[in-house]
Amino acid sequence: MLRSRSSLLFASILALSFALVAWWAYALVASSGELETAGALLARGDVDGAARALGAADAASLAAEGERRRWMFASEGAFFALVMAGLGALYLASVRREATARRAQDRFLAAATHELKTPLATLRLLLESLCDGRVDDGKRARYLATGLQETERLGRGLDNVLTAAGLRAAKRTPRLEPGDLAADVRAAVDGVRGRAEASDVALALDAPATLALRRDEAALRLALGNLLDNAIKFSRAGATVRVGVARAGADAVVTVRDDGRGLDADERTHLFEPFWRGNDGATGGAGLGLHLVRELVEAHGGTVAAHSDGRDRGACFTIRLPLGAAP
Repeated sequence: MLRSRSSLLFASILALSFALVAWWAYALVASSGELETAGALLARGDVDGAARALGAADAASLAAEGERRRWMFASEGAFFALVMAGLGALYLASVRREATARRAQDRFLAAATHELKTPLATLRLLLESLCDGRVDDGKRARYLATGLQETERLGRGLDNVLTAAGLRAAKRTPRLEPGDLAADVRAAVDGVRGRAEASDVALALDAPATLALRRDEAALRLALGNLLDNAIKFSRAGATVRVGVARAGADAVVTVRDDGRGLDADERTHLFEPFWRGNDGATGGAGLGLHLVRELVEAHGGTVAAHSDGRDRGACFTIRLPLGAAP
C-alpha cells in the first residue's frame, strides 16, 4: 500500500513537471513571437504598437508589464524547483527503502542458510556414524532420536520460510473453523516434547479439558510451535517451561513461560520484527519464528506480548485470542 501510494505521488509530480516544462516552452515561443512583432513595429517607429505586441496597453505601461512578467517567471521557477525537490526526495526515499529491503534480504538469506544447513550437517554426521558402525547399541537409539529432532527442526525452519513468503505475497485471511484450543495446545506441546527431553527441559501444561474457539488450526499450531521451540531453546538444563490455557472474559489466553535467558529492554522492542535475532546473536535461527507468531495471531484478531524482568530472569509470552465472531 505504501509503495503504491509513493508510486502514484511520484507519477503525479512527474506529470506536473512535464506540464510545467511544456508551459514554459509555450511561453518562451510565444514571447519570441511577441519580440519579433514588437521589433518589426519599432523598426517602423510604432512604439505604442510595439508595446501592445508585448502585452502592454501603451509605451508608458511597458515597464509595468516587464515587472509583471519577471515576477511570473520567478514564481513559476520557484514552483518548479519545489517540484524537482519533491521528486528528488521521493527518489532518495525509494533508494533508501530498496537498500533496507536488500539488507533485510541478505540477512534473511544468511540466517536461513545457517538455520537449514545446521540440522543437515548434524543429520549427515549421525548417518555417517551409524553407517560406519562406530555407534554401539546403547547409543544407537539416542542417535536416532537426535536425528528425528533435527529433522523436525529442519521442517520447522522450512515451514517458517514458506509461511513468511506466503504472508508477503498476499495478506490472506485465515480459514477459521470450530475447534478446541486446549487440544491444539496439547498437540503443540506433544510436538516439541522430544526436543525438550533431549535438552533436559520439562514441560508443564495447565489447560482445561476443552476450550472452544474458531481458528485456523495449521496457522495456530505453527505459532504455538514457534513459541514453545523458542522457550526450550533458551531454557537451561533441568528447567521447566510452563504452558497455560485459560479463559479471560471474551478472550482465550495462552501463556508460555520459561526461566531462561530473558530479555532486555531493546530486545522487547524489536522482538517481533522480521529477521531480527537479538543483540548478542545468541538467538540463532532466521529471525522469523516470533515474527510469524505475531503475524499469525493478529490474523486471528488476537495479540501477542512478551514480558521479562531482565536478562537471565526468564520470559513470558502471552497470546490473547477473541472467543467471539471471526475477525
